[in-house]
Amino acid sequence: MSVFIHIFIYSIVIASLLAFIIIFGDLPTFRNTPIHTLKQSLVTLPTKSTQWYNYINYHYFNNNLHIYLNWLVPIAYFGVITFCTYLFFINTYPGLSSSSSSSPLLWLDIYIYSSILLIYISTLLSIFITPGQINPTTYKLFKNNQLIFFDNKVCSTCMIIKPARSKHCSICNKCYPLFDHHCIWINNCVGYKNYKWFLLYLISNINYLITGAILTYYVISNESNNWNKSYWQVIKNTTEANRITGMFLILCIIFSFITISFTALHIRYIYLGVTTNELDKWSDIEHLVRIGVLYKSSIALRGTQIYVEKAMNHETGKYVYLSLLDESILIDSEENERISNLVPIVSVEKDLINIYDNGFWNNLRERLALHLW
Repeated sequence: MSVFIHIFIYSIVIASLLAFIIIFGDLPTFRNTPIHTLKQSLVTLPTKSTQWYNYINYHYFNNNLHIYLNWLVPIAYFGVITFCTYLFFINTYPGLSSSSSSSPLLWLDIYIYSSILLIYISTLLSIFITPGQINPTTYKLFKNNQLIFFDNKVCSTCMIIKPARSKHCSICNKCYPLFDHHCIWINNCVGYKNYKWFLLYLISNINYLITGAILTYYVISNESNNWNKSYWQVIKNTTEANRITGMFLILCIIFSFITISFTALHIRYIYLGVTTNELDKWSDIEHLVRIGVLYKSSIALRGTQIYVEKAMNHETGKYVYLSLLDESILIDSEENERISNLVPIVSVEKDLINIYDNGFWNNLRERLALHLW
């Protein structure tokens, strides 16, 4: 049993590093770095082009193997939470009982059991409540800004006009309103109607981990006094229970850092008035501004488009201006360029306005869909 527990704990340590890479690997900070490359490699394994995957997929799972594989992560998550909780009560909890009076322990018990219940409830809500469907109401939620979202843009898979701030998820194979991202930990997309449950899921995990860190530290601290040894000596050279408690302390600290950092990112996105999906789109816009090829027209082009990308037409050797929607040519002559009165965008902060940013509290209410209650 001891060997199994150690293998289990060390596997979680490795998993925490992989989790960090998967969660943060796509951030602009890590673009074109080994972390980003490793993240892409991890999420594409196994690829559908491999022979063994195709054979198993078509012969045994009727081309639905990916559906079952996607459930492995949330199932493993439930298994890890359940097993770690079990080990906590077997090895760490007795250390709390022996060093606490009955009255404080009663309130501590209530908090511990409430925290465990909360993490299960929030996870189930996040897994089974979807972001909602595209319907006539969702088209009225937000306007297209003609910069990252455009009028009459049709989803090539669902064959419906996409509302502003929506996106088609290739994993769920559906379009969702106010799409944020697809979360592998809950095997569900996060968006309009379930973002609040996703935040509750993050907060409950932070509470679970910080509570675990505090309680395990308290036990190790008491054991250090009892054994008259340093914390590390208590963990390494005393009892099996102390060794497991010490490992939990280390794991809770590591995962607390990862979870708090990820939650802080989402709080920042709410402050900026963007979703995770929109952050990628804005990164593309920032790139165009940085290389000096984004322009704004004084008149609407082809209906409602006012932003264009300057590019070289290699056939004619002249500059043209492309649609941000489909990269088609909108302006191909100097006369049309003069009529359009193009103005270069030199600063995202000064020259562009994020119409979806209505201040932090309004952004938060919007993301939590509080008006639905």
